[in-house]
Amino acid sequence: MNITTEACKPLSLADLLLFHDLGDGISWHLPIVYSLVVGTDAKVILDLGLGRTTGAIRAAAIRTGGTVNTCDFDSRRFQGLLSEQTASWRLFLEPSKSFLDRFEGPIDFVMHDAAHDYEHVRADLMAILPKMRRFGSVCVHDTQQPDLHGDMLGAIHDAVQHHSVSIVNLPFGSGLAIIRIEESAFPSIEPRSGSLSDGRSDTTLVAFPMTTQLPQGRKYGGF
Repeated sequence: MNITTEACKPLSLADLLLFHDLGDGISWHLPIVYSLVVGTDAKVILDLGLGRTTGAIRAAAIRTGGTVNTCDFDSRRFQGLLSEQTASWRLFLEPSKSFLDRFEGPIDFVMHDAAHDYEHVRADLMAILPKMRRFGSVCVHDTQQPDLHGDMLGAIHDAVQHHSVSIVNLPFGSGLAIIRIEESAFPSIEPRSGSLSDGRSDTTLVAFPMTTQLPQGRKYGGF
C-alpha cells in the first residue's frame, strides 16, 4: 500500500483496524485520534504533517461536518495531492510558521506530527495554543520516542508555561501527548454525549488544570 497516496484519503473503520494491526508507531494511535475528533465534535481541525493520521482525521471530520486543514513542508513529495482536495480537506504545502500565522482561531483540534526539533515544535505550539477553543485538544506525536523525546517534551514544557492545560503522554507507539486546553478566550467545544436516566447529559465539562513538571529537553541537557 502506498502510504503517501492512501494517507490523504478518509479511512474506513476497517482501515483503522488494518493499520492498527501493523503495530508500528502512529498506527496504534489512529483510533484514539479518530475518537478525539468525533467525541469533541471538532469542526475546525489542523493537521501538521501529512501521514497516516490524516486519513483517520478526515474520516472523523466527515462524521462531524468539519474541515481538515493539512500543512506539510514537503511540496515536492505531495504536490500531486493538491488535485485531491475537497470541500472538507484543504492541503497547504508550506512551512508551518506561515500557515499558522495566517490561520485564525478558534481551533477545535490539532494533530502535530511535523518537524520534531525543539525550536519548530515550540514555535508551532506557541502559535497554536492561543487560538484553541476551551477543552479542545492538541496531539503531539513522538513524545516518548528514544531519539526525539527530549526535544519534544522540552518544547511542550516551554510552550504551555503561560496556558492552563492538562497533559497526558500515552506510553506506547513512540508516545502521543494529548494537551487539553482548560482555559481559553474562545468558547468551549460542544462534545457529543449520551443521556442519564433523568434526561441530563452524561458529560459535564469541568476544568482540571494540572501543574506538571515535564523533563527538560536535550536543549537544556536534560537527557
